[in-house]
Amino acid sequence: MLIPLIVLTSLIFSVIYPLCFWIPRKDPLKNDFHKFHIALPNVVGGVTVVSLLFMDIPLATKLIVLLWKGALIVVSMRSWKQQYPDALWMSIPPLLGTCAFYRVMADLTGAGGPISLIAWILGGCIFSAALFAMNLGHWYLNVHGLPIAHLKRAVNVLGFFLAARLVWDAWFLATGKIFYGGEWIPIVKFIANLDGFFLLIALVFGLLFPLVSLYFVHGTLKLKNTQSTTGILHVILCAVLIGDMTYKYYMIKFGVYL
Repeated sequence: MLIPLIVLTSLIFSVIYPLCFWIPRKDPLKNDFHKFHIALPNVVGGVTVVSLLFMDIPLATKLIVLLWKGALIVVSMRSWKQQYPDALWMSIPPLLGTCAFYRVMADLTGAGGPISLIAWILGGCIFSAALFAMNLGHWYLNVHGLPIAHLKRAVNVLGFFLAARLVWDAWFLATGKIFYGGEWIPIVKFIANLDGFFLLIALVFGLLFPLVSLYFVHGTLKLKNTQSTTGILHVILCAVLIGDMTYKYYMIKFGVYL
């Protein structure tokens, strides 16, 4: 359980994170801002690919994963020496990576279909947006005089995906059922059981707490206090990580795609 959870979390992060370059695309940040954000998914993705090569999954899946990693390396090498990478160009590896992730997800968990894929991608988008916003906040602490609009846009993107999860979770809680105890029961009833109790941790840390915290983030942004904003984003990132891992545990273990 633990190994598939870590591998799939690392893989979906590495696939999605390059899309964060769309956030400051209209007014790209200079001074080698992009190099860390290119290197991060490459390093995490590289470790994940090596792990997958030693796992008991079909050879075809391994080849697709290698194809995605090769595309990411090629695009990264092209973008490394530029003042800022082309967001459209950086979107090519995620397209291949989504296909690779779908194959790995199906092979490691036995679950497939659009609902499971959407749930994994949504979680990956929230974590990637939270990490990008937090790292961008640190950039403001090192480079003075940057327009506050960059950080506002990153926070708004994070808020958009959290709002999407709020809608998704509300719909799934209202209509979803899982097979538990020999029968199909509503998700709400499952949460009342001991096995489902920790879904509350996912909902609180992965959704409600970050949404509430964003209210204070917007308050500090109005005051142009980027240091306080970055501190709150740190806390949000930690909460998102706790919630995200709990969400994914229930995806793999019980098929609860919140």
